[in-house]
Amino acid sequence: MSNKHIKDLFSQTTIYGVGLLANKAISFVLLPLYTYYFSPAELGAYNIVQSIWLFVILFYLYGQETSFIKIFIDGKNDEDKAEVYSTTLIMLSVTSLLFSGLFYFLAGPITNLLHFEDPVKGVKYLKILSLLLFTDTMFRFPLLLLRAELKANKYLLLTILSLCVNVVLNFVLIINYHYGVEAIFYSYIASVVVTFIAGLLMTRKYFGLKFSFERAKQMVQYGNKFIFVGAFILLIDVSDRFFLKYFFNEEVVGIYSANYRLASVMSLLIAAFRFSWTPYFLNLEKNPENKKIISQIFTYLVFTGLFLFLAFALFTEPIVKLSFGKFSLLDPRYQSGLIIIPYVLLAYLFSGLYSALSVASFYANKTKELFYVSALGLLINTVCNFVLITKYGILGASVSTMVTYFFMMIYIYSRSQKIYKIDFELRKIFSLFIFTLIIYVLSVIVKQTVNEVYFIIISIIILTFFLIFSKIIKIYNISTVKSILTRQT
Repeated sequence: MSNKHIKDLFSQTTIYGVGLLANKAISFVLLPLYTYYFSPAELGAYNIVQSIWLFVILFYLYGQETSFIKIFIDGKNDEDKAEVYSTTLIMLSVTSLLFSGLFYFLAGPITNLLHFEDPVKGVKYLKILSLLLFTDTMFRFPLLLLRAELKANKYLLLTILSLCVNVVLNFVLIINYHYGVEAIFYSYIASVVVTFIAGLLMTRKYFGLKFSFERAKQMVQYGNKFIFVGAFILLIDVSDRFFLKYFFNEEVVGIYSANYRLASVMSLLIAAFRFSWTPYFLNLEKNPENKKIISQIFTYLVFTGLFLFLAFALFTEPIVKLSFGKFSLLDPRYQSGLIIIPYVLLAYLFSGLYSALSVASFYANKTKELFYVSALGLLINTVCNFVLITKYGILGASVSTMVTYFFMMIYIYSRSQKIYKIDFELRKIFSLFIFTLIIYVLSVIVKQTVNEVYFIIISIIILTFFLIFSKIIKIYNISTVKSILTRQT
């Protein structure tokens, strides 16, 4: 079979990856700035507010991201698609404005509920967040339209624009105007407003003042089932911060969150894959060879994920400890949290594999399976957080997330095989997982006996062995990899 679909998907993923790298680069570019100017307690407070943001935005969107992509792609012609786009923007602008007004007036009670160490700042941050939530909701949909039409290059242009505005304003507000962590929110708000305006101009072909109550009803009915799925997944991702704050303090949350950001390179791969995967597999549904295509793509995803796991688990610590005068990539106050890196990397990988396996639920029209698995995942995560965080602190938090996504991946695989069986290359995948874990454990043992220079050399050798072993068991084809890397879209 031709590898055309693998090339197409991973070429799209590469472009989305560059765009997401531009935004994820903020985590690296600004981390030295944040850890130098803000204390762990201040960053801890910011990350608590950020976790609220990530949770509340789900209710602002009420499943319309997934609904929009599905119904927009199913549109018979440009007129249908224009109706979907305009109805979505008008509907969400009204509901988001109402939600933000309510959130603004509830800032005080929410602050009291969460016991911020500085209640005055807590109220201030949450009131700023009410504005951010409105802008964050609206700017997504021009980008979603570009994803639905597989226009990755335009998507990339918008994300780079957003990055530039965000980074410049962070430096200006923090260094020149001496703002606190609210500078992070203000910078983001400005960047998404600029991106939204530019996105509207790019997608003006589909935009008008057309509103269809029938279309809005259809979209809400399709999308509302994803609210709880999204809420459960998000609680799995962010609840550990609240457990750490409850059992410890905001300083511990700050240390944990700063190191969690260091593992965001793996989240880049997963996010880029998800961005291209959802519209891609929806467009692939009627292809008679879709099962074989999905199986091959899954194998490549495992290979890429395990390679990145090894690379960043081995090299992150020596790199972030480098210092440049007063600055280092990770301030010494935060370096005690480096122990969580490998577990966070694996958690991201398992979550990506879980997402790839969810295609069966869409094809078989049994998306309720996603509700069941996410509910199970939240239950497992809650129990693990209670048991492991109280005993092991931030290490327990990272292990809890990893264990949760591992079981979710296994569960969705077993369920998906019953409703839409796909012959995955399990022997190859399992062999690569075992080999990866063995060489990583050996590298941890060796690290205790050699200096950093020798360890870096050994790490390069380990990565080389990984590639050789992957080639031996025929995980990848060199010509396909080259074409993915060189393909222009």
